[in-house]
Amino acid sequence: MREVHRRSFLKKGIAAAVATSIPTRHLWAQEMRLRLSWWGNADRAARTQEVIAAFLAANPSVQIDGQSLPGGGDYWTWLATQSSGGNPPDVIQMDYRYISEYATRGVLLPLDDLIGGTIDLSSWPQDRIDVGKVDGKVYGVSLGSNTGAAILNLSAWEEAGVAAPTIGTTWEEFATLCADFANKTERRRFYASQDASGHDFSFEAFLRQRGKEMYAEGGTLGFTAEDALVWFTYWNDMRAAGACVPADVQALSEGNVDTSVITTGKAATGFAQSNQLVSYQNANKDRLGMTAFPVVGGGAPGQYLKPSQYFSVSARTANPELAGRFLNHFLNDPAAMRILGVERGAPESPDTRATIMPTLDAPSQAALEYLEAIADLIGPLPPAPPQGAGEATMIMKSVAEEVAFEVKSAEQGAEDLVSGMGGAIRAS
Repeated sequence: MREVHRRSFLKKGIAAAVATSIPTRHLWAQEMRLRLSWWGNADRAARTQEVIAAFLAANPSVQIDGQSLPGGGDYWTWLATQSSGGNPPDVIQMDYRYISEYATRGVLLPLDDLIGGTIDLSSWPQDRIDVGKVDGKVYGVSLGSNTGAAILNLSAWEEAGVAAPTIGTTWEEFATLCADFANKTERRRFYASQDASGHDFSFEAFLRQRGKEMYAEGGTLGFTAEDALVWFTYWNDMRAAGACVPADVQALSEGNVDTSVITTGKAATGFAQSNQLVSYQNANKDRLGMTAFPVVGGGAPGQYLKPSQYFSVSARTANPELAGRFLNHFLNDPAAMRILGVERGAPESPDTRATIMPTLDAPSQAALEYLEAIADLIGPLPPAPPQGAGEATMIMKSVAEEVAFEVKSAEQGAEDLVSGMGGAIRAS
């Protein structure tokens, strides 16, 4: 219900909130104040606040009010409420799944006039600027590149005496390794893997390996119920073998680092984004590592370089120039680069990567090295998610839970997934 409520806000409220033109400038004191929002855990919040403090030290007449929320639905419900009420933050951390929706509904400001002036992206490859475009205009500046990753509790795998999955491990081999782990681990109520049946990025990689896409050009679904049935059946078999966490354990994960089965000590493998290794390691005492998603033997590359998140600017901001100055500081200031590291992904600028590489800790260096190591598994960027993709993601999680709890069969779940996700994007 939470995500449906979010889309209702967007569809009904935003049109009225932004129907007028960008407001005239307020008093000078108000213009020197920005509201900034992002999602993430305590580590990200601390890094972000440190960069904000450095910007304020150099700009003493400016005030920045930061708003941090956990990842998952809470952030998007909050942002939809703020946007529909005509009071969005000036600078908004934005996601690839939502940027088209927010841009086309008038919430975001095109940044083309700021880029090349206030925002310096001269060292960026053009294609990494283009990932922030919607209908030919730039609505988001990517804060880093990442791709999917299997986060591994290496300590737990080693204790069990089972070889952890590696780059190129197939889905069938992964299931075998996880079943072997279940038989050998001495940790109680501890499993080899997360149940990823409701994890959209894992399913998307699986589809791409089979020659399909989550979304096709034109904003339609790129897969069928038959594809979904193979996926749900795989995870049913994993649960039956004790190779992944049971439904009641997986249901407690809220899609963020702190509640993940890795951090709560329930599983030795979780599926996330490559930039998150830093936060996972900071939240865990065991030694962690990461590898690629399992693959379909002989299949196409399933993973791709994704903007980890963007910074976008509200169409209603009273001071786009100040927002642009802050973005430029966040992206290009050498001290900010070192503070941020790769926690939000590998910086898009090769110059920035070269600047920070000598200063990175081991998990951060591993995140950069991982992107190079899986180059052969990286395919082209898929079609941009259509409007309604955010709700479709929540529908997938809900249907997967129903299948896991045996409320629905895999067959019924597959049919409901296609109809539910398809309905979400058609209704947007």
